[in-house]
Amino acid sequence: MKELEWVRTDCTDPWINLAMEEYLTFRAREGQVLLFLWQNARTVVIGRNQDPWRECRVETMKEEGCRLARRISGGGAVYHDLGNLNFTFIARDGWFDVNRQTEVILQAVRKLGIDVEKNGRNDLTAEGRKFSGHAYYQSGPYRYHHGTIMMDVDGDELAKYLNVSAAKLASKGVASVRSRVANLTEFCPGLTRADMERSLLEAYEEVYGQTGRETALPERSDPELQALIEKYSSEEWRYGRKIPFGVSFEGRFEWGGAEARIEAKGGRIREVRIYTDALDTELFRKMEEDLKGARYDRETLKRKAEEYREEEPPRAVLEMIVRQMQ
Repeated sequence: MKELEWVRTDCTDPWINLAMEEYLTFRAREGQVLLFLWQNARTVVIGRNQDPWRECRVETMKEEGCRLARRISGGGAVYHDLGNLNFTFIARDGWFDVNRQTEVILQAVRKLGIDVEKNGRNDLTAEGRKFSGHAYYQSGPYRYHHGTIMMDVDGDELAKYLNVSAAKLASKGVASVRSRVANLTEFCPGLTRADMERSLLEAYEEVYGQTGRETALPERSDPELQALIEKYSSEEWRYGRKIPFGVSFEGRFEWGGAEARIEAKGGRIREVRIYTDALDTELFRKMEEDLKGARYDRETLKRKAEEYREEEPPRAVLEMIVRQMQ
């Protein structure tokens, strides 16, 4: 590796921060690993393929000034406030290493005297409760791994704004979203952002075995960054385009939950939307396009499921539709 770098921002606007994250990702250099540290003020961030009206209490958020943001990675909805620190590891293929990146977070928290472990594909836990959730994005050689570190998040606000399905809670063996998560201040009273950042940067250099350096943020006046800010702040991006639909199918799987909404006319599928908290995003977008114009019957959808036999989440969703069709 040639360059180990980090960048920090005091901006707490979620649309600017998500735009900055994407901007930095597509400018990653060969041999560079970049750690971006950032915070959002009172925001619910939903995954790329999620329906905001199902995942959070949209009207309450509007009334109380809690922002809605949509990221380009998959996964589920999360609540951010200034008691949470976000991280993003950015690198190109060949330098991107999820295990190493996750180890940075684990070591940083252990430096604070807290016993933590990795639990499942994308959660880190302390005494069995989640304090950090992760998601991933890839486009060509450009990749990122981002997530939350809950230091002192307002649990009342989190529970008020998020709609977590009973099925999801049952799959985690908990009664409420508040009982599933933990703040690190419960184990390390008085923990601040400065403390957490200092521990993260020490662990970052130790895990990678080299000295890093802080680099400056890009100028916000850059036209390409401005265009991304406009995208992330737009209602079209945040809320998505609603379709009229005649039928809906819903299920929960080992990899997450999914809802398929279908509008059919004349025996053929006109529109499809797959809402899911699965980590993979592009396979579902491909499936939506693939199903448009297909016959709306069990045999056709069974054949489509077979075409996706090597791609578990889309195949499982198609099999769910076939089972639930009347």
